[in-house]
Amino acid sequence: MRRNTLLIGYFLIGVMCLIGVNGLDARTIDNLKYPPLNEIKMPDVEKIALDNGITLYILEDHELPIVRASVRLAAGAYLEPAELIGLAGITGEVMRTGGTAAMTGDEIDETLEAIGASVEVGIDNISGYASMNILSDHVDTGLEILAGVLRTPQFNEDKIELAKTARRTEISSRNDDPFTICIREFKKVIYGTDSPYARHTEYATINAITRDDLIAFHNKFVTPENVMIAIWGDFKKNEMIDKIRQYFGDWAPGTGKVPKLPEVTYEFKNAVHYIEKEKVTQSTVLMGHIGGLTNDPDYFALTVANNVLSGGAVVGGRMVNEIRTKRGLAYSTGSNYTSNLAYPGIYYNFVITKLESTIDASKAILEVVENMKVEPPTPEELQQAKDAYLNSFVFNFDSKGEVINRMMTYDYYGYPQDFLFKVKEGIEKVTAEDVRDVAKRRFQPDKMHIMVVGLADQLDAPLSELGPVDTIDITIPTGHVEEEVAVTDEALARGMDLLKKAAKACGGAENFKKVTAIAKSSDLVLSMPQGDISMGVSELTVYPDKTRQEINTPMGKMVTVSTADGGWMQQGSQVMEMGSEELESGKEEDFRSTMRLFRELDDPKFQAVYVATEEFNGKTADILNLKSLEGDYSFKLALDAETHMPLGQMYFGETMMGPANLTVQVGDYREINGVKVPFSVSILADGKKTMQMTVKDCQINPDIPAGAFDKP
Repeated sequence: MRRNTLLIGYFLIGVMCLIGVNGLDARTIDNLKYPPLNEIKMPDVEKIALDNGITLYILEDHELPIVRASVRLAAGAYLEPAELIGLAGITGEVMRTGGTAAMTGDEIDETLEAIGASVEVGIDNISGYASMNILSDHVDTGLEILAGVLRTPQFNEDKIELAKTARRTEISSRNDDPFTICIREFKKVIYGTDSPYARHTEYATINAITRDDLIAFHNKFVTPENVMIAIWGDFKKNEMIDKIRQYFGDWAPGTGKVPKLPEVTYEFKNAVHYIEKEKVTQSTVLMGHIGGLTNDPDYFALTVANNVLSGGAVVGGRMVNEIRTKRGLAYSTGSNYTSNLAYPGIYYNFVITKLESTIDASKAILEVVENMKVEPPTPEELQQAKDAYLNSFVFNFDSKGEVINRMMTYDYYGYPQDFLFKVKEGIEKVTAEDVRDVAKRRFQPDKMHIMVVGLADQLDAPLSELGPVDTIDITIPTGHVEEEVAVTDEALARGMDLLKKAAKACGGAENFKKVTAIAKSSDLVLSMPQGDISMGVSELTVYPDKTRQEINTPMGKMVTVSTADGGWMQQGSQVMEMGSEELESGKEEDFRSTMRLFRELDDPKFQAVYVATEEFNGKTADILNLKSLEGDYSFKLALDAETHMPLGQMYFGETMMGPANLTVQVGDYREINGVKVPFSVSILADGKKTMQMTVKDCQINPDIPAGAFDKP
């Protein structure tokens, strides 16, 4: 009854709002008068230069019993060598996680957690940062930790490896999202592939980073003359100045200011850059050119012009109105003119559309941009475009931290302290003619780089209709160099002889030929940086070319099936076709099956080469190199030098944390239907255990369930 009463009440309120209450209709609302907004008052921040080069910004504020600090570090990723991309970010992370001269990283975590405080450090592309947030009663603890992570980081090896593992995981998934791919590759086109504004980590650059590199980067660039500290909150100013001098004043200066940021050179031209992405039903398109600096005289008009194109939070701009609403060519569309304080930003328009409407939608984007040059914004468009900026202006001052941090940033890059107010005034003065004029001069739709992620053979027209086309390969380099194996007649003969002895030790080639199918159920434990994860696995293989695997993960069951005709994956109700990479990976994994190798001894589809006799997992082993004659993959097989039983394998492959040198150790052999099967399998990645599989049940030539390989 109460629920119905509430619904009736809401209905009546809605009706009253529509028809007006006590004569208060839409015309009356339009005539309401509002008092002016309160004047924005800037806090009185004092700036002090310490003798060692640190610049201190300080503000006493007793509103809350909290002290906050923000540190600007001039160190940035642009300073790292090209062969060590990722060094700066890892340095910043492990400055905090790796402990100080006084405390380990874990002890810092425990101390801060106990008092509800935080201290963080990081280094981005052109600068770094540190922060502190703590109750005023514990400010000395916070300052001691903050000073420690900045001045005396210990760079614990375990924390370095954890940070590197996280970077490898990021690399492995960087091609998952089409829009992310577009932005990443678009920046390379605008700034140059090797530019620090566009380059990114690779497995090889992460693997090359050592603790000594972190120490050297920190010692060279994280120095007092490259540090600015802002602190505000519940303290007495003079006492806090003394504390800052206590914790930071005796920090010895380094070798000088960091080098300036590299300049950007850019040539306007039209070009189409195509990236093939399997298993997509839509194209993601970016088209644009270089942007500008925030202190550009055209910045105000460009900001308004971009808002006319892209629209605001409530009202759609010309892109949405024309391309999505009128023509129905886009799921999503818009524009973005970015500017930076220190180097030019990027300008791009984007559209996400069906594969079959990619060229039409792209041409429509260019038409809308070209139209900006001849059709100035209407009064409504102009006001909405200005309001998109002006209505949020006050939020630049909603905390003292924003104000004091902006002061530091403006000082660092040489901007006047009233720059933000100048931007507001400039935006307010922009006219419709200013917008058209800046569009004529600064938007160049005939000289745009066009980035397309999709499937070219399914588009509505050839990409060449948009301009000259080049194809970008986004394959992630593994950073692995294949070891050369000397192939001689003697090595080949000995390799095959040892492999036959291994087959005999495991039950004999004749028994393996009788195996038409094998089914296993196992317990699987994955060792992750966050802890172990246990799962159940069932596998069914029907020779020569059918496999089915079911994994019961914490997120539900995942099914993978491959046959001679292809493959598919299912999780929940979602079924996806396997791409070429997944299918090829499955073939490579299948090739490493000793069951398959032993079945094919009479008609080998591989090359077995004896490599050496050496220790493997504590035993003397004969090492063979097995290379497929049907695909470009190989692995090393370790056989017990006395019994010839397989001990394991070695190969370079993918893990959940990226590619690594993998070692598979097998044992606990049990005889089933005349053949011996290992019931224990361990996998080590670069020497660290990542997986343990224990077989619970194994059947040779089981009954095959009907429809086991049928796609749902």
